[in-house]
Amino acid sequence: MSLAASPKQTIDTSPATPSNTATQSIPSLPLPETFDILPPLHQLLSRLLAANPPNLTDPSLAAYPDQQHLDIQQLATEASSIKARIRKALAAVRALPDMERTVEEQEEEIEYLESKIRRQTRIIEDMN
Repeated sequence: MSLAASPKQTIDTSPATPSNTATQSIPSLPLPETFDILPPLHQLLSRLLAANPPNLTDPSLAAYPDQQHLDIQQLATEASSIKARIRKALAAVRALPDMERTVEEQEEEIEYLESKIRRQTRIIEDMN
């Protein structure tokens, strides 16, 4: 399927002008903390292990010296904040532009833009 025949074509082939370059601004990315779920997850899992530590010299248990033991029955309640962080991160990713596009559509656009660059480079070289 060629890009030119694609009914979903979203490529702006018009020359760059101040009016259409302003609409192509760089999107703001979510803060890195949005995706930082490993430390809270690690702490939660270490609280589960704290009740039955196979080795008291385990460094993961020493990382949180004042932690309280967590029973398996309490896990769902305690994990709810981590689940909320994951949902927030997923929402932030889905809100990024072009997330609905497939890899194939993006590859087609890349091919099109690369060919456009080659054509423009040849035109510039011919002018010199």
